[in-house]
Amino acid sequence: MISFKGDLAITLTLKIAGQSYDIAASNIRSLELDLKQYGYSGKVSFEISPELATDELFTPFTTKSDLIEVSLTVEVFTVPTGSTSTPLQLSGLATARSMSEQTLTNILPTQDWMVARRYFLDFADPAQVLWKQHYPCDLFTNANLQSLIAAHTSEKIQLTYNWDVLQTVYPVLSLSLGAPGQSASFYDYIIWLVDSNNGVFSYDFGTNKYTFSAAKSDSGQAQSLDPLEVATIGIDFPEVRRDQPNVLNSNTEAAKISPITNDQKATPIRRDYIASYPIAADMQARVTLETARFKQRLHEVWLEFGTFQLQVTPPGQKVDFKGSSAWSSSLFNQPNTYRVRHWQFKAQWTEEGDDPGFNLFTGELAVRLEQDTELWVDLPEYNRPVYPVFVEGKVHSDKGTDTDASYQFYTDENTSVNYYQVNIPLWNDQLIRAAYQPNLDTGQFYFPPYKKSRVMIALEFNSAFIAYSLDWGVSTALPLDSQGNQVVMGKSATSRNIIKHAYVDSKRSCRFCAPKRKTLNCCNSPTAISFYKPNNKKTKAVDHGIDLQNRIKPNGRHHHHRHQ
Repeated sequence: MISFKGDLAITLTLKIAGQSYDIAASNIRSLELDLKQYGYSGKVSFEISPELATDELFTPFTTKSDLIEVSLTVEVFTVPTGSTSTPLQLSGLATARSMSEQTLTNILPTQDWMVARRYFLDFADPAQVLWKQHYPCDLFTNANLQSLIAAHTSEKIQLTYNWDVLQTVYPVLSLSLGAPGQSASFYDYIIWLVDSNNGVFSYDFGTNKYTFSAAKSDSGQAQSLDPLEVATIGIDFPEVRRDQPNVLNSNTEAAKISPITNDQKATPIRRDYIASYPIAADMQARVTLETARFKQRLHEVWLEFGTFQLQVTPPGQKVDFKGSSAWSSSLFNQPNTYRVRHWQFKAQWTEEGDDPGFNLFTGELAVRLEQDTELWVDLPEYNRPVYPVFVEGKVHSDKGTDTDASYQFYTDENTSVNYYQVNIPLWNDQLIRAAYQPNLDTGQFYFPPYKKSRVMIALEFNSAFIAYSLDWGVSTALPLDSQGNQVVMGKSATSRNIIKHAYVDSKRSCRFCAPKRKTLNCCNSPTAISFYKPNNKKTKAVDHGIDLQNRIKPNGRHHHHRHQ
């Protein structure tokens, strides 16, 4: 990268525990900045000499753990006559910090004077600093994504919502970021959310605000770049996508493959997106989304500067090459309008200036531009959130009395899809929707979860299902010595049917219990029972102590016995 020397006015203010500390421009020793459309990171070092002035920063810097707010301004100190400068202004929060000290002991062993302290500070935009340490598990019902994001946003992070995707109301929304095996932070979640839903997450360097939007901003006038500042121009042509995108619906009743057009595809290379969509509208919505997400990138321009910009163009700023006759009309990029995508700067102190308001630095400045019609969105790499997250719940039912083991499913009035309702005690007993499905049972069994039964709920990004049951029903478990199995059916002790297999005195016993009256012990009141004798062998069947051996016909066909 091309380096240059120049006079820079770098002003720095640190705010710790409500107290501001101004660092003189002449004290700045180094600066590194990496600015992108979604935020930035930086490093700065400065020197304070306790022999020349009281070092008021030393105590709060070394003893306090409060947030350190950083305000930084960088601009050219000497502005040519008739010109105006536009400085770079940044606001952020510190992350790592360190310090070195030099005493006169290093020079004269008999002296103990503190000559200088050099401070080092890493900092970044507020969302990166705070959200990258945020790993919440949370649940929202009948809510939209805007309310979820707002609930996890610090006052230091200012957001503007201009994206319809964030307004859609979901029956269930969950955060799984604190679950075991999860590496994604809330910042990862935000970037994943934007990327997977074809949105834009942008940062305004002037206002220190973020915006969620469906498309990049087209506002603002293009600033003409100064040909006397630009030393090198290069053109990059991004790799062309050769894959054939396909959306696959694995639902057995609506299995379908929907291809997305790519005129530059190379058969049989493809990118498949597979899921099960029982509702046709959901499948079409996914096809529409993936069609919009598929983008062929346009060329980019990279610039190296031979001096610091008089008018700084941070990411998001439109620029062109049309403001000076010094720009040749034969340049490849001359007819186009661009948007700054990446701005990088390094500066190292070389000597003090004649004025305390600046120092002389050796610097490097590189800027990358994208076309103003570019649809591809630059986002940081992220860890994808892992779903589902498992939490306990209790099944809800409005049927029967409070003690009945009744079940109930509900029907969505818009989609006609059935669902259960489950209370989640961890989050204020919120009532969530859970998928109405057999879960671990096969289709031959119909055992919907009953009222107040403890179940393990699997929370997906915007849905939930019952993963498995957590305990036995009332009077369902059998003593260990019986080595038995039992199926209990019915909503109350006075109206239930029980099929029970156990061992009594090492002999097998098969019992069917169906009470006629209000009695807790119904084992002496069986109703209709069917038995089958296999292979014409003499089989002894026991029904509540009644020997049924003589009631099984010799031909092996089953015999019905009704006890009145």
